[in-house]
Amino acid sequence: MPSDRTSNDSSSTGDSSILSDRSGASDDRVATVGTAETIASQSNCGEPVVGDCSASSANADAGLTSSGEAVPGPAIAYQAPSDIEAGNSAPPSKFAKAFSFAQTVGFAFGIVALQMGQGILLARLLGPVGRGEYATTVLYVQMLLYIGLFGGVEVICRYAADRTVETIKLRRAAMWLGLTTGVVTTGLVVLCNVIALPNEKAYLMSLGCLCAFSVIGQHVMLIMTAVDRGAGDFSKYNVRRFVSAAAFPALLLVAAFVTDVTLNLACVLFVIASAISMGACVFGLPKLATGKSEPPVKQLLKESRPYGVSMLATDLFERLDLLLVMWLVPLLTQGFYAAMVPVVYPLTVIPNTLGIYLFNTAADRSKRLRTSDVHRILGGSIAIQTVSTIVFIILIGPLVKLVYGEEFAPAIVFAWWLAPVSAIKGILQGLDSYVKGRGKPLAPIRCRIVASLVMLGLTAAFVGSYGAIAIAVAALVGQVICLVWLSAIVYADVREQNAVIE
Repeated sequence: MPSDRTSNDSSSTGDSSILSDRSGASDDRVATVGTAETIASQSNCGEPVVGDCSASSANADAGLTSSGEAVPGPAIAYQAPSDIEAGNSAPPSKFAKAFSFAQTVGFAFGIVALQMGQGILLARLLGPVGRGEYATTVLYVQMLLYIGLFGGVEVICRYAADRTVETIKLRRAAMWLGLTTGVVTTGLVVLCNVIALPNEKAYLMSLGCLCAFSVIGQHVMLIMTAVDRGAGDFSKYNVRRFVSAAAFPALLLVAAFVTDVTLNLACVLFVIASAISMGACVFGLPKLATGKSEPPVKQLLKESRPYGVSMLATDLFERLDLLLVMWLVPLLTQGFYAAMVPVVYPLTVIPNTLGIYLFNTAADRSKRLRTSDVHRILGGSIAIQTVSTIVFIILIGPLVKLVYGEEFAPAIVFAWWLAPVSAIKGILQGLDSYVKGRGKPLAPIRCRIVASLVMLGLTAAFVGSYGAIAIAVAALVGQVICLVWLSAIVYADVREQNAVIE
């Protein structure tokens, strides 16, 4: 039951590097995967120093959410502590790395397919106006979902990777942290629905408040799966992630065969799907309420603050267009726009997955990128995304008419503009992973703020003449600004590292 956000949540073994095999210097560490970075320690200035568990926010997504998840830090494949202590570890083979990357891409595309199927079902069952109404009811859930995690995924992922806490105790701590952030965020979503809906859409307030309760289940799922990623238990992680992604479209499909799916029923199923996702994570955990958990929630929240701030800026920027669409255009147009958001998801998958490995390279202190490596990685990503976008734009018109129906033909123009937005977003998520792997989660905040202000200015200037198209174009301009700015940050960091070495 993902939100309308792409899956940053690709998983992968955190045992690989883009450029070369790891040395045996970190044999006491375990890879992590998912949507988060981890902090090994805090420097004197408060800047987090990345340890062996990482995450790429973005994106994610997967599972209940659409947007991004943790990325592994520099480490070897999963091993029991006894094996590590005995010195029996061995670096992963090239085949293992290739298989890991292929598996990661495969799961990411699989979850994207589920999200697209969900989008098609919602469009077919509710129609353009109903799709717009549904987009309104879940908008604040989507906007606050990752922000409300407040970096909890990252800090849990770190503990799991470092094995400083017994896994069962850490899983309970993750559950309590997810419940805590989930309850607080649910309250914020309810408040936003009560006071921050346009007058002509205020009748959807009660359904928006109902959907708010899905946040609790989603937070528990996202934070608890960080334990699997951090511990290197990717089989469980992938199964739980897939269950989370499949729950909502499966419920919609069953309901469509049994009865007429209304907006009210879709919202109820949305909340039920989040409970299923949470159940998949707590299943088998002994003494849920009475067992000892470690570390305490208060400590986890304190350690996660830098990543929470970074996520706040990133998610507000990435969802700003959806917020503007809700406030500035009628429900019919909002339905067309929202229906095309999952259609462009596939354009983020490959560079987003590459970001997982970029994080590993950045966080590995024994490895350094050269300027030529950045040229190759960034140039290759832009080339792949450009070709993919062109092919997408050529094919998307007939496909939308075939899959969504003729009534969604006016939505095709939004897909044309959102395609490059999504393609650039995938590259940005990869660059973000590198920056966070270097222990600088706050570095991209300024560019997101500037890009958001530019988006607001362009929308204010042109929405009266061009409607929702102006918002899509503004989103594209914002993504281009961030791409140039974040690329400059990466280049500067690489030059700084190489200058120190020389």
